[in-house]
Amino acid sequence: MLYLLFHIYIHHVFSLLICISHCCVISENKGTRTSGVNFDTLGSWNNRLALPILYEQSIITGKLIPRVPLDEIGLTSVIGRRRDNEDRCVVEELSSELLYFGIFDGHCGSLAAEYVSDHLIDHLSFWLTKTSDLKSVLRNSFCDVHNLLARHLLYYHIDDDNFKTGTTATVCLLRNSTELVVGHVGDSIAILCRDGQPLRLSVDHVPEDCEESVRIIQNGGEIIHNSLGVAHVNGRLAMTRSLGDVELKSFGVSAYPYLRTIEVKHGSDAYLVMSSDGLSHAISDQEIVNVVTSCQTPQEACSRLADQAQHFGSEDNVTVVVIPLGAWGKYQKLDTNYSFNFGRVLSNSKFY
Repeated sequence: MLYLLFHIYIHHVFSLLICISHCCVISENKGTRTSGVNFDTLGSWNNRLALPILYEQSIITGKLIPRVPLDEIGLTSVIGRRRDNEDRCVVEELSSELLYFGIFDGHCGSLAAEYVSDHLIDHLSFWLTKTSDLKSVLRNSFCDVHNLLARHLLYYHIDDDNFKTGTTATVCLLRNSTELVVGHVGDSIAILCRDGQPLRLSVDHVPEDCEESVRIIQNGGEIIHNSLGVAHVNGRLAMTRSLGDVELKSFGVSAYPYLRTIEVKHGSDAYLVMSSDGLSHAISDQEIVNVVTSCQTPQEACSRLADQAQHFGSEDNVTVVVIPLGAWGKYQKLDTNYSFNFGRVLSNSKFY
């Protein structure tokens, strides 16, 4: 009975704080386009998205923590100048406290990206019953889904072109809106906007990376540059880690993910951007943040980014997911005349 009364009391206290924060005139606005107060000294927000409160987590941390609603997340996937869209993406709620976001950029067909996007969630759900360590969950799930994909390819596709298929995988798990864990292979990206600046959470697994190339060479692989000077493993694959690509695994192409954990700070973290390389090879991280920061909604941001990538010469599929966080809208600026590096696409061109 006392526990229930305590929670009712806390609920009313937080409701009062929210009302006060929406009326507060002490502002920390960083932009000029957002009317009213989008972040105040109480640590709350008013960013036009009306994010609900996670009461339990707010009580534990002593700060107001927003829930990230799935219907506020922006998502766009366009075919670009390719014949087929080999990108896949997933936005799922695994439980009331855990969200799952994934970007999968397939090559040599969409079979691997389709397979991983369909089945990775099953492995995540299984390992979540075995451990609360999200890094371990991602590590084991990546290995499991790759092994099953390899078995599927060996059994059904060993004599056709699909046998060479593979995919990147950039997966984010967000627990209680505060614990963000990233698992990643390949060159799809995850960027957190913190204090109005891009914070890259993924690492491109490419042959130009010294540690990656050493592993390839030690396993008998070769780093071969194409006519544009872009390095490939054995002259075929422009990345050193992937799911699938069965015939290259013996040459050091790994399915073992890069893992990173970061605490989300809703007072300074505005959003998380995940995308395939069709975007990141066209515009830089800073340019991505500039575009998203100038938009009113996450969905508008996704559409703008996809348009911008194609405008600046991207010929690849472009898939973008924008997840709003507590400081969404905090860094909006009136001036949207940002400069873009047109030469970025030419210097990063690659072929599988």
